[in-house]
Amino acid sequence: MNFRAALTARQIAVNSLLCVGLDPLLEKVPQTVLDHFGCRTWEDITEELQGTVVLYWMKGVVDATALYASMFKPQRAHWEALVGGAEALRSIVAYIHEKYPDIPVFLDCKRGDIDRTQRQYRDAHFLLDGVDGMNYNGYMGSDTLKALVDPKYPGRALVGLGRTSNPAAWRVQDRLLADVRIVWEAMVRDILDWSTEFGVLENAGVVMGAAHKSPYTSEPIYSRHLVKGREIVGNQLWFLIPGIGTQSGFVEETVKAAYMGAGSIAINSSSGIIFADDPGAAAKKTRDEINLYIPYYLVAA
Repeated sequence: MNFRAALTARQIAVNSLLCVGLDPLLEKVPQTVLDHFGCRTWEDITEELQGTVVLYWMKGVVDATALYASMFKPQRAHWEALVGGAEALRSIVAYIHEKYPDIPVFLDCKRGDIDRTQRQYRDAHFLLDGVDGMNYNGYMGSDTLKALVDPKYPGRALVGLGRTSNPAAWRVQDRLLADVRIVWEAMVRDILDWSTEFGVLENAGVVMGAAHKSPYTSEPIYSRHLVKGREIVGNQLWFLIPGIGTQSGFVEETVKAAYMGAGSIAINSSSGIIFADDPGAAAKKTRDEINLYIPYYLVAA
């Protein structure tokens, strides 16, 4: 099934817009997991055990949160920095696909390079990692998307960076261009145009950070980027939305500005869920908070 169709079906089935980010850190390994491997603290984890420990931990997180997840999003750097991490990442992707085949797995990797390098990323992530979608950095031009498109990998989600959730990026992305557009607005328009040109619009998306405290005006909350993003793309692109939870994004304003029905947005939370004492309870709480602001509830199967 195509990624966006799978995401839509999953969101309806479990009444959830929540994307659970899988971003492990060794120093955050729970004591119960450490005890399982005979370690007193995370510093006792040997290099040879790193991948094994994190895989065991993340399988538990997946099992605890699957009921509330519309998709899973491993962040690749958090895995590849571990000894044995790349193999562990591929194992967690395979685990999700086998045990929860209706939950799509999206890789957060933000790749963006010249065409021949981008093609290597494409095969590395779709063939070897086995994920159902990935994000890319389009600021090196249309080849960053074109080189990811291949008929060998149909239905994959290809999601470009629009306006991201990290405040330091806004100093660049919110700059005014000579044609009076803002940098990120021009990028979002390009992502829409490229996705159409290269025949991948059906599953294409854009990263749009959550509503946040305004750095520009006296208004307490800034969600203009989400409203403007919808004006540019309508519902032709789905929004992958980071920035809630530990990044202090505002859920209500995010949903009201961006939501256009099932499959239109996926709101990511990583640290606030996977580092919680009870990841399942944290995922349910986040799912329920998001649902408070949906104009109409998704119809559960």
